[in-house]
Formats: sequence, structure tokens, C-alpha cells
Amino acid sequence: MDVDRGGAFAVFAIFAGVLSLLLFVFPTVYSPRAPTQLLPFFKSHQSSYIVFAVTILIWVIVAIPFVVAVGGLLSARSRSLAHAATLLSAGGILLLGFAAFAFVGAFLAIVAAGGAAPSAAAATYQAAIWSNLSFLLADPGLMTLGFGQFLFAWLAWNSGTFPRAVSLVGFVGGLAGLLTLATYQTSVLAMIQIGAFGVWGGVTGVVLLRRKVFGASMNERKGGG
Repeated sequence: MDVDRGGAFAVFAIFAGVLSLLLFVFPTVYSPRAPTQLLPFFKSHQSSYIVFAVTILIWVIVAIPFVVAVGGLLSARSRSLAHAATLLSAGGILLLGFAAFAFVGAFLAIVAAGGAAPSAAAATYQAAIWSNLSFLLADPGLMTLGFGQFLFAWLAWNSGTFPRAVSLVGFVGGLAGLLTLATYQTSVLAMIQIGAFGVWGGVTGVVLLRRKVFGASMNERKGGG
């Protein structure tokens, strides 16, 4: 299956890559683990969390067309595996986006309803629950996306569509996603996985743009001939 509208999909891929790198940086920002510090920290950085929530939503919107484009590029090797990888990746993106947005939304709701809480301890308790729940909410999306990334990497490795180094990055990102629940290192592995996803976004964008330029050049030569 060829990818039509390569220019549009190239834009989606590049945007997905850039936003992935932004999301890669976000977990490196210090976040307290002590329950009593969670709400004060969130209140003092509330605007940053809102920016993060908006970024994750935009990432979901552009990342799904990006993985559709990757599936189209790699479908020559195995159409069924490419479709499976596309569905897994898209499903993982949606799950991960929902998990991140729900986490920020929950904290915003707790802060907004703080005056109605029975006590400060009750609000702290709710914040601690959502802080710990965020890892379990993220794991299904990371693992589903990870398997999709792994299948894409396998297809790329065997088809030669992307450089071998890019395929290796895909394998690393896919394995990082698959291991999130088993190792209980969600934050670290998520950074590796999203970073790998960002690399694939940039490379896919370049491949699609080169195909578009090359295709236009060939058409001009045929027209001139």
C-alpha cells in the first residue's frame, strides 16, 4: 500500500516527532513523591501541567496519522503485520493520551474542589491516590504502543525502508514499552519509548518528503520528455 498525500503525512510525522521530544523532556522535571507535597507542587506548577495536557492531546491527534503513514510505508513486507502494528500503535496512543489527560484533570478537579473537601487530609489522600494510579493508567497504553513499535521495527529491519539504526531505535522503544509493567519503572521506560517514537517521527517525515520531492521530479522529467 502506497502512502498518498505524502506531504500531509510528512507534516503529521514531523509534528509527532517534535511533540514526542517535548513529552520526553517533561518526565525529567522534578515531581515530589511525598503525599503532602503533591498538591502544593501541582498548584505552583499548574500552568505547566495544563500545557502538558494540551500537548498530549495535540500529540494524539498528529501521532495517529503518523503511525498510519508508517504502516503504509512498511506494508509491502507484510500487510497484515503492518495493519496490526498500526492498530496497536493507534490504540496505545489513545490509551496513553487518555491516561495523561485524566491524571492532570483529576488534579485540577481536586484543586478546584479543595474548598469543599472535608479536610486538607482528604484532599491530600485523593491526590496521593491519583499520583500512584497514574502509573497503572499509563502502563496499558505504553505496552500496547510498545508492541506496535516493536512490530514496526521488525518490518523496517526486514524491508530496508528505514536505516538499520532507526530499526534498532524502534526495537529499543518497543521493548521499553512492553517492559513497563513487569519492571515497574514506568517513568524511565516511558522516556525511552517516547524518545524512540520521536526519532521515528522525524525519520518518517524525511522519508515521505524525499518521496514527494523525488516523485515530483520524476513527473516533471516525464512531462518534459
